[in-house]
Amino acid sequence: MKPLLDSEFLFGASCAPYAKSMDWPMEEWESDFATMSSLHFNVIRIFAAWDRVERREGEFDFSKQDRALELAAKHGLKVVLNFGGAFTSLCGIYPPRHLLKNPDCQPRQSTSNVSVHNVAPTAGICNDTPVYREKAFDFMRRVVRRYADSDALLTWMTWNEPASYVCYCPHTQARFRDWLRQRYKEDLDELNRLWGTEHPVDYQSWDEVRAPTGSGVLNIWWDWMRFNQFRLYDDMAAIDRLVSENDPRQRPTTANIVYHMAAMEGPVNAPKYGLDLGQVAKSMSIMGLSYYTVEHKYDIGTGAESAYKLSRLRSCSKDERRRTLVLESGAGPNMSMSTEAQHQVNFHQLLAHNVKSIILWNYRSRLSDKQVALFNLMKWDGSVSRRARYMSEFSQMLQDNAELLNAVAPERQAAILTLEEQQILMDGVCGEHCPSEYKEAHDGRLGAYKLLWDSHIPTDCLTECQLPELDQYPLLLIPMQEHMSEEWAERIKAYVQSGGTVIAESPFAFRDTNGFLQYSAPGFGLDEVFGCFTKDREGKETAPAIHCPDGDAQVCLFWSEYELMDGAEVLATYAHGATAAVANDYGKGRAILFGTEVFRQYLQNPQKAVTALLRQEVAKSGVSPSAKVSGDTTNVEISRLSGEPGVIHILINHEMEPRTFQVTPREKDAAWINMKTNQQMNLKSDITLNAQEAIILKKE
Repeated sequence: MKPLLDSEFLFGASCAPYAKSMDWPMEEWESDFATMSSLHFNVIRIFAAWDRVERREGEFDFSKQDRALELAAKHGLKVVLNFGGAFTSLCGIYPPRHLLKNPDCQPRQSTSNVSVHNVAPTAGICNDTPVYREKAFDFMRRVVRRYADSDALLTWMTWNEPASYVCYCPHTQARFRDWLRQRYKEDLDELNRLWGTEHPVDYQSWDEVRAPTGSGVLNIWWDWMRFNQFRLYDDMAAIDRLVSENDPRQRPTTANIVYHMAAMEGPVNAPKYGLDLGQVAKSMSIMGLSYYTVEHKYDIGTGAESAYKLSRLRSCSKDERRRTLVLESGAGPNMSMSTEAQHQVNFHQLLAHNVKSIILWNYRSRLSDKQVALFNLMKWDGSVSRRARYMSEFSQMLQDNAELLNAVAPERQAAILTLEEQQILMDGVCGEHCPSEYKEAHDGRLGAYKLLWDSHIPTDCLTECQLPELDQYPLLLIPMQEHMSEEWAERIKAYVQSGGTVIAESPFAFRDTNGFLQYSAPGFGLDEVFGCFTKDREGKETAPAIHCPDGDAQVCLFWSEYELMDGAEVLATYAHGATAAVANDYGKGRAILFGTEVFRQYLQNPQKAVTALLRQEVAKSGVSPSAKVSGDTTNVEISRLSGEPGVIHILINHEMEPRTFQVTPREKDAAWINMKTNQQMNLKSDITLNAQEAIILKKE
């Protein structure tokens, strides 16, 4: 399956028909579509909203969708059709009104601790209600069959900004019990053993099992969080199968993961409502995302953080080239609005992270409700705005270089272990008896990423679903991995044995995935790999200084002293002489373990001596930076993408002040062209990027 066009780079906007609020008049659509084409836009995103199409039971009005696809074909536009879920709902934002009269439709039943942010403003029918599911899937099947023969249709969008929610209705309780029976292989005694660690339970039958309403007993709560994630990606997978069964052309599927809530690390998210990125990515052909950087309260601010999130999403994409699609991104005015410079930074960063479509939200303003005069690209009457003109110019550059841009991709060099299970297992552990800083444990992942990003080393993020790809990377960083399983440990052991380098931070592998303490850490045989072990940890209040080759440093929050095994090398010691960092050659590879949270510390309070030691071990692993760089590249992102047609470098200054530096690509004697100006650049001279400036260099 070849999911995207090669000769055009997908750039466009969402437009009517929408899933909520008033569409602008249909008689204006023809002019709008013609204008889009003249602006070098080539893709639109529309909705087939269930409640708008089936206003009366059994009566379906697809006239708006029909007209949109007809006009798209006429004006050379491709269509992304959102026909399935939206937010927390299985199909559309709202269920059709006639369903609310059905006594079999089960309303959602939640507790008072449910986050309002994650509950969509629906009529409240639970996705697990059998009648609702049957009719929703019937509608989606009808949509796919209706438009499967359309030449304008490019891809199916199965879910708009998918999110989980919590429900305690009988249907969800029954689905939870079925999930538990599979997880525990019908062994009720094993469930009782694990659920009863804090408060003994003694279920005599599966029918007695109920979902927890609070996080007091961890193993029960962890299973409930796992299940709520399962409900979402299982439903998405079911819609993906529906497309495969009903579209003879086997078009790809996608869905826009909410950018600032990607995975379970966002400030408004939690494992209870979060997304297992690896599993969600398996439920679509190609990863899609919503991308906002200033428009919403919780959006990303730093270049390193947005790069990390994009790497998380890109690394999970099931597409054979790991391409991703931006299916929604800010276009116009809101409470905060991207400037032209910020848009340019955003667009270039998306290209650097293998994004192959940019669809703006949205083409024209809604005519009613909450988004009137918000986000719109065009002026209110549909005439061309200033921002539309500079985005048109950018799209023209993309089209002029489409075959190159569509074919190149980031390299595989370094990887960071970002297991989704660990995010679940940290929930509840970072509780009232832990320092407040410990709730920021996922900063270890971002710190590990930033360490490599600052050194311009291409970096991917691996969930459980990507672990089979581990051997493609010479370097693996393991931040905040306090829990360990036999399976994960064997993967790490085999990776090092075959020649990989691992750098991990403490506290490391001292609990199993049921939360049980190991008497010695790292457990599960990893002490042999890392050449050391510890049986305790202390807090920063008792910590001595760390003596490193380049000077002294402080610990972060916890610290452990390690006992060495034969052959291990001491990299750093504490002031009282105990071992603070260890390196060990194992098989053909090398394993390094630090006695404190060095990755989280790099983000929050970097220690120069520790940073020097980290960078020394990173260099020894054999990873290659995107280019050789000198000068001031603070908050400058330098990426290399390559493919059969050629090589490009993308240089982005995320700072609000100029940066001057030198770049020496691996192809030292090659000539390089500025993609925007088509002028040759002399890379033997300094490059100065102004505030929030970005350029693309292509090898001549």
